[in-house]
Amino acid sequence: MSNSALCPPETSAVPTPANFNYSLGLPGGPYCISTARNLVRTVLREHDLGDLAEVGVLATSELLANTYAFTPGREAHLSMRWRFGVLRLTVFDEHPSHEAAEIITACLGLRRDALSLLDAVTGACGGICGLAEADAPLYGSRVWVVLPREAGALYARL
Repeated sequence: MSNSALCPPETSAVPTPANFNYSLGLPGGPYCISTARNLVRTVLREHDLGDLAEVGVLATSELLANTYAFTPGREAHLSMRWRFGVLRLTVFDEHPSHEAAEIITACLGLRRDALSLLDAVTGACGGICGLAEADAPLYGSRVWVVLPREAGALYARL
């Protein structure tokens, strides 16, 4: 058996939408937002998704601002992917769990309200915005946006 049979050949030596898949851990604090914004803009452009850069930067800012407002001083994780013709930006945070159901509901309501601008912009651009508790075995919360390719052009018209 040859080595090439064990290790599949490299599929792409250059950045393309098909290989857009990044994850980034961010230390706790709003100062990380500008770093994440710059990274999102740069990698979207490098992967021929530059038309989504401005709406992607806005979404990143709002997702992280929500995280740092409701989970101050804790780390966050930003995931960026292009799959099935949509850009997916997800932020996982270390939001502490709440014991009482009414506190959980109230907290999620406050966080959703804080995402109302992003939700409106995302909806106007043909995408969706969401918030949920992270699935086990993780803890914390996840906030996300999903944007189709035409979102960049729609955002430019707003």
